Amino acid sequence: MKQMTIRAMDPELEQGINAMAKERDWSVNQVATYLMRRGLGLTDQVKPQMIGNQLDDFLGRWTPQESERFDQETERAFGQIDDEHWQ
Repeated sequence: MKQMTIRAMDPELEQGINAMAKERDWSVNQVATYLMRRGLGLTDQVKPQMIGNQLDDFLGRWTPQESERFDQETERAFGQIDDEHWQ
């Protein structure tokens, strides 16, 4: 699917899209796609299709020991963060 850029969006429209995304727990992209499809009469779908948690089984989980080992190896490899460089 191609990407689109919407230019010169007025603040009221932006606020409305963001509010709808928050209210429905959707992404801004899902809201924009939904509104465009509704405006063109292409759907009466209440909510855009989402992946949700359908891929959870493929992601895997770490045990507490694996997580701790990762943290230790990351600390060993990268050391401390230099706060001066992050200001």
